[in-house]
Amino acid sequence: MAKFLIYLFESGLCLSLFYIGYVAFFRKETYFTFNRIYLVASMVIALTLPLLPFHIKVSNGDYLTNTMQKLGDFRNYYEEIILITDPDYIVAHEETDKLDVLDGKETLSQSSSVNQSQPSSFNLSRILFYIYITGLLFFTIRLLLLFYNLYRIVRRSDTIVHNGFTIVFIKEELPSFSFLKWVFINKEALKPDEFEQVISHEKVHVEQKHSVDLILAHIITMFQWFNPLTWRIQKSIKTCHEYIADRQVIDQGHELFDYQSLLLSQLISIRSVELVNNFNLLSIKKRIAMMNKIKSGRSAKMKALLVVPMLLVAFFFFADMTGKSLDIRELNYSNQDNSLEGNWEAINKSTHQIQILEITGSKMSTIKSVVNNNVIVNDYNIETKAKKLILTNGKASVSVKYALNNDHLTIKWDDNNEVEYIRNTNKGTFVLVEDIFQKVSTPTAKSVKTFDYDYIIFSIMHTKDGFFFNAKKENLSKFNSLLKSVQLPEDKKKANKMSVLLEIDKDVKMKEVDQIKMALRENNFLKLGYVAVADVSTGIVDSKAALFNLLPPMDAKMFEQDDLDERGIKLFTINHSSSASLKQLKKQLHQHVMNNEKYVLLYEYSNSTSYNDYIQILDMVYSTIWNIRKEQAFFKGLNPDTMTKEEEKSIRKQYPITLTMRNVDEE
Repeated sequence: MAKFLIYLFESGLCLSLFYIGYVAFFRKETYFTFNRIYLVASMVIALTLPLLPFHIKVSNGDYLTNTMQKLGDFRNYYEEIILITDPDYIVAHEETDKLDVLDGKETLSQSSSVNQSQPSSFNLSRILFYIYITGLLFFTIRLLLLFYNLYRIVRRSDTIVHNGFTIVFIKEELPSFSFLKWVFINKEALKPDEFEQVISHEKVHVEQKHSVDLILAHIITMFQWFNPLTWRIQKSIKTCHEYIADRQVIDQGHELFDYQSLLLSQLISIRSVELVNNFNLLSIKKRIAMMNKIKSGRSAKMKALLVVPMLLVAFFFFADMTGKSLDIRELNYSNQDNSLEGNWEAINKSTHQIQILEITGSKMSTIKSVVNNNVIVNDYNIETKAKKLILTNGKASVSVKYALNNDHLTIKWDDNNEVEYIRNTNKGTFVLVEDIFQKVSTPTAKSVKTFDYDYIIFSIMHTKDGFFFNAKKENLSKFNSLLKSVQLPEDKKKANKMSVLLEIDKDVKMKEVDQIKMALRENNFLKLGYVAVADVSTGIVDSKAALFNLLPPMDAKMFEQDDLDERGIKLFTINHSSSASLKQLKKQLHQHVMNNEKYVLLYEYSNSTSYNDYIQILDMVYSTIWNIRKEQAFFKGLNPDTMTKEEEKSIRKQYPITLTMRNVDEE
């Protein structure tokens, strides 16, 4: 609610600026068309400008930068005053803003020197909001009643169509007026020779669509009903309409004296009608004075250019000025890239600071590790304002300074906690090992499935930073002895369903991966889950995804070609030195499986094959067989998503994944 009050205050400030400029420079001029456009546009701009996010990059030290920063300080001042009206909203000062960890949860807090309202049953912000809504509903209903009254007048009056607009002959004691395509004439109040002058006047309103201006002005006034200048601008718009119509009538050849006499005679009308252009509305003295005034010359029209600096001032007032220096330890950043979106990793990792940021649109997640491999994840709504990030979590809000320089982001979380982050441009994940997040860029795959950590025996991570067993850094040469200490659950049924989780960087070579796989085989840990980033086509957004594969036991033997031929099994070999693309291999594999009832798939790789290439081949094989199974299910009139276990078993038996692998550099 406090933020909404800030918006209303800012739109009111903007409207005030435009109206002051109108009174100072344009109101007394006879350049009426420009005045009309200016007034209507000022209302629209004032209502929308505070909602638009503007970011402007300027060189540090410029006069413009210093001026805009002073405007930013003024904005911060009135924003904090308004925020104080909401006791549920924490008003943070940049000198004392900080993020603390209390009882394992990250919270927004301030030091004792911060003005912070305590929770209270009295909420001035809420009261002001309800008053505003009451006024908005009142003026909305009022506008609807005005429309309804005009509708009633049209329904009970005689009408004729004349030159593209409709003349409505009213019987009420009202002055002549127009609305949209209708011209309302009180014949009883007009002499025959005055009728043509009134029609000419109201026709100008209809042709120039002045009613559209008034409807728009009324709607905007509904939202700014509390602002007296809004009503003044609405009245000024009507004044301009009358000046325009009066000038057009005189320019059409009607006698000035007769027309002015008509205005004086109409002044005695009992009442006027809201929302419309009344013939005798406004001060007759002002209208007659304007008719007698000489048209504005070129110099007066040039004065209209003064609207440009006024627009610039309003624009810069609500823009976020981002200079080279954001006053964080006098950081000198160029801000060449103003996008905060992405994944950010702390350069100097420490358990007392936020180590990972994930920013998407107006959402930010902070990830922080604490002792004993505990992780704190918090989600915030964020806004960028001047040189600050406004973080909102629930009802609490805090502002922190930041500086952005391409792929480097510095955030001053509090006086003693300034963290520099680097953008993580590689697809991958962060894994917490030894209380510190390690970055691992895992491959992308389609044949992945989500998993539950309850069914993971242990996890292995292998990156350029080293080898980790259950989040502890170990020596790969001692891996075999570590495996011997692993205790499986007593529940044999659960133990048979459990897998070993491998999280390996895609640049690791298969020589090292095979060392891990051989140790697992020797200790009879045969069910593996290769952690991978789920391809977008899978629809999986959970980070817990892996490609599952079974290792052959130690007593498994490789069939020779003669044995395969004798059994009628056709071999399909994928060699690491093949020049065929994955797309070509997939097509060849599809044809091989469909053309042979019995088949075996062999993947031959080398020590120098990257783990990423290895996973891509596995993923290609798995996805190809899975697609064939789906095709055959549809061919049999089955829905792959609703098949019974027996139907799934039958399809799998017909098209098994008989994949074996061999390192050509090893015996």
